[in-house]
Amino acid sequence: MKDSEENMEQRILECAEKLFLDKGYNLASTTEIAKEAGCTQALVHYYFRTKENLFQKIFDRKLSLFLAPFAESDNSTLPFAELLESKVRIFFDSVAQNQKMPFMLLSEIMSSTTQRAYIRDKITEICGVMSLEFNRRVEAEVASGNIRPVTGVDIMLDIFSLVMSFFMLLPVLEDLDVVTDENREAFIKERRTHIIETLIHCIKK
Repeated sequence: MKDSEENMEQRILECAEKLFLDKGYNLASTTEIAKEAGCTQALVHYYFRTKENLFQKIFDRKLSLFLAPFAESDNSTLPFAELLESKVRIFFDSVAQNQKMPFMLLSEIMSSTTQRAYIRDKITEICGVMSLEFNRRVEAEVASGNIRPVTGVDIMLDIFSLVMSFFMLLPVLEDLDVVTDENREAFIKERRTHIIETLIHCIKK
């Protein structure tokens, strides 16, 4: 019985995630989520109480995945350029596997001040002390003369801007046949390399 309940709860989460990513929070209803999951609306409310709770559970999980490279403890023995490359690569690949997430993130940021405040608080919670550690590493690199004067926040903003904007433009590139089924994988890998090289070049003295 317990396994069956866990399976249904997971099924609801998976179906809700798909609908939230496809339609956004406002247009996805618990009725539609229940239909997609093959259960009653009452069962959705039994597990998650409200649509907001269900959305936040999914959103938190995705945001944690996206921010993992910045929330993890840094390897202090790794040269900074290699550390930065590793963080960008992990973040880029996470977004590549969840390409609708940037659209949902932007939609929720723009939709209301409440959602924007929630996202802000969640980012602070997830990154916490570890983002300060990354900042200290950046400060040490600047003080040693290894990189130009820059902050950890500057670097994180550059990473977010370059990666997220690429995946938001990707559908347009596909419509223009710049990206096709044949070159898609290679194009995305080349863009990842280009972003890494751009970021490393920008922080050089």
